[in-house]
Amino acid sequence: MLEDLDTLMEAKGIDGLILEGNAFEKPDVYWLTGFCSPDSVICLRSRGEEPVVAAAFNALERVEKESRVKRTFDLSEIYMSLLMQNKWVRDCPREVYGPFLKAEFHGEVIGVPDHLRVSAYAALKDLGYTVKIVPHLLEKARATKSDKEVKAIKKAGDATTGAIAHAIDMIYDAEVGANKKLFLHRKPLLVGDIKVAIERYLIGKGAASAEDMIVAVGKKGFDFHYLGRERDPLKAGVPIIIDVFPRLTSERYIGDVTRTVVKGTPPPKVKAMFDAVVESLWNAVDVLTDGAGITDVNMACFATLNRHGYEVKLLNPKTEEGMTHGLGHGIGLDVHELPNLYDREGHFEAGHVVAIEPAVYLRSVGGVRVENDFVVTNRKAKLLTRGLEEFVFI
Repeated sequence: MLEDLDTLMEAKGIDGLILEGNAFEKPDVYWLTGFCSPDSVICLRSRGEEPVVAAAFNALERVEKESRVKRTFDLSEIYMSLLMQNKWVRDCPREVYGPFLKAEFHGEVIGVPDHLRVSAYAALKDLGYTVKIVPHLLEKARATKSDKEVKAIKKAGDATTGAIAHAIDMIYDAEVGANKKLFLHRKPLLVGDIKVAIERYLIGKGAASAEDMIVAVGKKGFDFHYLGRERDPLKAGVPIIIDVFPRLTSERYIGDVTRTVVKGTPPPKVKAMFDAVVESLWNAVDVLTDGAGITDVNMACFATLNRHGYEVKLLNPKTEEGMTHGLGHGIGLDVHELPNLYDREGHFEAGHVVAIEPAVYLRSVGGVRVENDFVVTNRKAKLLTRGLEEFVFI
C-alpha cells in the first residue's frame, strides 16, 4: 500500500523516488498517481511527502482534473522551448529534470526503478544527484493491497468467472460429431470461437482480454503455455484448459482464473488428475494465512500431489510430467507480481492477493489446471473468484 512506501524508502536509504511513463505501460505510475492516460508524466515521491507530477499542456490539465495528485509542476514552457529549438523532448532529460527537481526535490539520494530510461538515469547523475536503483521497492509496496484494491480485483474476478461460464455454456450446447469434434449451430466449434466469445463478454463487463489467453484442447494442453490456435477444434472426452486473465479497463486491476472442462464423461485418468489437483489447491489454501511461510503453502500442495502419485518439478527437476510449474503468483495491476511464490524464505502477509493454480500434466492426456484468486487475511484466505465449480464435466 502507499503507506508502506516511506518505510521501504528509508530502508533503502533514498530521499525520493522518480518514475516516468504512462499508466498503460507502467502500472507503477498509475498506482502512485491514479492518472490513467497514454500521456507520459514524471512523478516524484519524496519521503514523507505527497507525490508531485510534472507534465505539460493538456496532459497537465488532465492530471489536475483526473488524478489523485494534489501537486503538479508545469513543464509547458520547457517543452515549448525545446520544440522551438527543433529538439525532441524525450532526448533532453537533463533539461526537463533539472528545473523540476530544483523546484520540488530537497534531498540528495534519488531512487529509480528498473524501468526508468537509461538516458533519464544518466541525466540524474549528471545533475549531481546520488542515484540508487531500487528494482523491487514499488513491487513490495504494491504487494499489500488496500480494501479498495481487493474490491477491484474481485470485480475483475467476477468478469473472469462470468466469461469462462459463458464459454462453458457454449461447450455444453455443442453437439458431438465425427472424431469427437464439437459442433455448435451445425458449425465446428473452434478455439477461436471460444476466445472471441470470451473477449466480447469481457468488453460488456468493462474488461479487456489478454492477448495470451489460453484455450488448450487435449494433448496440446501438456504444454502449459500453449495458447491454442484459432483453428484448433474442440473435442469431447478430453480436457480443455481455459485460462483467462483480463484487466479492468477503468480500474486497471486483473483477475486470473483457470478451469479445465471435459465434454461428456471424463476418462478415469483425467478424473484422477482432477481429484488430485482440486485437493491440492484447497490443502494449500488451508495453510494460506498471514505469516505463513511460502514454502509451507507450496509443500501443502506438492505433498498432496505426491500422495496421488504425481511428480512435482520443484521437488524433482528431472521430471517432465506432473506439476511442471509453480503454485501461483501475486496479482494486482500486473498479472504476475509480488508475493513471489518461488521465494523459499518469504512469508505471506495480510493483504496479499494471489492466484493459486495447481496442475497435473501428462503427455498422453494433456493437462488439468484449476486456478482461483485469494486475498490473504489474519484467518483463512478469502476466495475472490466465486461462481464456478472446480469440476467442469458437462
